[in-house]
Amino acid sequence: MEIHLPEGLESALRAQVEGGRFPSIDDAMAEAARRLLHDIDRNRPQPAPAAPAGVHDPLMGLFRDHPDEIDEIVADAMRWREEPWRDIDVE
Repeated sequence: MEIHLPEGLESALRAQVEGGRFPSIDDAMAEAARRLLHDIDRNRPQPAPAAPAGVHDPLMGLFRDHPDEIDEIVADAMRWREEPWRDIDVE
């Protein structure tokens, strides 16, 4: 791979190699690429956390977060179930 750098950047890298920080220009460029990729990954927007295993319904959190309200809703639904909801005979 051939890379063309601005003169000031290339001379700064050569100075780092000559100063013993890196064994070669290739090693310096590899380090630069690793740091660039790390910075890109660190600044990438993170996806929303996945639901816990076995939870596929987004409303399932309601049962965990508001158990008293869910109990009231179920109790109310059970009261309605006991009352006839039709006034006509089907037969």
